[in-house]
Amino acid sequence: MRRSDRIRSAAFALAVCAAAHGAAADTSPQRYVAPIAIAHAAPFVQLSLPPSAYAHSLQADLRDLRIVDARGERVAFALLAPPPALAASERLRDAVLYPLPPRPTDGGAWASPVQVTVDGDRISVRRSGSSAAAPNGLPGVSPGWLIDLGEARPGEVPPQRLRLAWSGPAEFSVAYGLETSDDLRNWRSARGGQLMALQSAAGALTQPLVVLPAAAGRFVRLVWLDVASAPVLIGATASAPAPGLLAAEAASELVFEPSAEAAGRAGLDAAARRALHFDLGGDLPLVDIDLRFSSGTRVAPVRIQGRSRASEPWRELGAGVFFRLERDGALTESPAIAVPLHARFIRVVPDERAAALVAAETKLVVHARLASLVFATTGQPPFRLLAGSPDAPEGALPATTLVPGLEAERQRFGRAELGAFSEEPEVARAAERAERVARLRPWLLWSVLLAGVAALALLVWRLARTGVAPQGPGR
Repeated sequence: MRRSDRIRSAAFALAVCAAAHGAAADTSPQRYVAPIAIAHAAPFVQLSLPPSAYAHSLQADLRDLRIVDARGERVAFALLAPPPALAASERLRDAVLYPLPPRPTDGGAWASPVQVTVDGDRISVRRSGSSAAAPNGLPGVSPGWLIDLGEARPGEVPPQRLRLAWSGPAEFSVAYGLETSDDLRNWRSARGGQLMALQSAAGALTQPLVVLPAAAGRFVRLVWLDVASAPVLIGATASAPAPGLLAAEAASELVFEPSAEAAGRAGLDAAARRALHFDLGGDLPLVDIDLRFSSGTRVAPVRIQGRSRASEPWRELGAGVFFRLERDGALTESPAIAVPLHARFIRVVPDERAAALVAAETKLVVHARLASLVFATTGQPPFRLLAGSPDAPEGALPATTLVPGLEAERQRFGRAELGAFSEEPEVARAAERAERVARLRPWLLWSVLLAGVAALALLVWRLARTGVAPQGPGR
């Protein structure tokens, strides 16, 4: 037997012993169970956790999950944490803005506001003699901007978004066209978009993001479709995924319809009654949120609220402007809004000056970095996943304890899928009894307190009727 195989066998035995010890100490019942179907067998099998696993886990860190075999014996497993949230994995770089000169009216080549000089492997960019002049003669206004994203380093992921900053006006809405180039001579058309800013009582609602095509090149030409409505740009920041963020680590895209609670309930304020409510099915680790509209041109300035439990108050997650624009046969949609946190319920509240959202034509799209687990295929199949204990101790082993040479072994993991959850009847009845007792406990305490007060009042009344006065000291 090779040394690597001996190490794997020893670690495998250690994991099984640790699982058996945990099974002996674990007496907390699990309320829910779901079958595990192995699609590709291997000594270690990876199971991606769907939202239903988060929905049936009663602990935020999934510590109540268990895997058992056909005999109910514990099976050793480890949780594989999802990659970091996108906001923490971005590479940011300042881009350089140059105002564009007027577009030529004779259809000739558009003069560039910069000149590019190539010296070996070095590319230098400097401002040219072309000057921006507004069509209406106002200073500081140009038909658009040339944006230099900077020279890409070898192996570097190209920028995917631009975040623009402006100095004014406070409110505007303007569409733009987009072109990209590597050398300022050959230009490629890209999907345009819309920039917006709106002041509201709850704060500013803005849409400052420009989505770049997959092969944007170094230079981006942003051209206003209505110069009179355009803001004055003062800065731009390009963002790209940090090195090492692989496609396999991409967040899961989940689409949700408005839930029945969105119809409005008594006692809600006017703003909440106009909101759309979405149930994500579990307390999910979110990356970003997007609204998708089924047809037509839609502009929706909204506030986004969330909570993990229905009993919690709503908390503000962010604000922005979602849109769907149909222009000249082309479709443009707004980018998603980053919300790197946990939530199960999402409420989208439209601005009081905007039209109400149509539930039948609106869907919520979220990207969530869902965890997965890996388990050792010991014991007797089929295997099942258990969940649903509010006080169960940690059930997972460290991944490096379960899987020797984790990174090398990861390529040989098998695959499994999770079926639908069902309730364990006895555990469900016990949980319902405990819930009833918990609901009655305050009433029982109040009953005991009132009985004591009544007994004390009766004693005082009887003493008063018999005329027995309490004797003080010295009498």
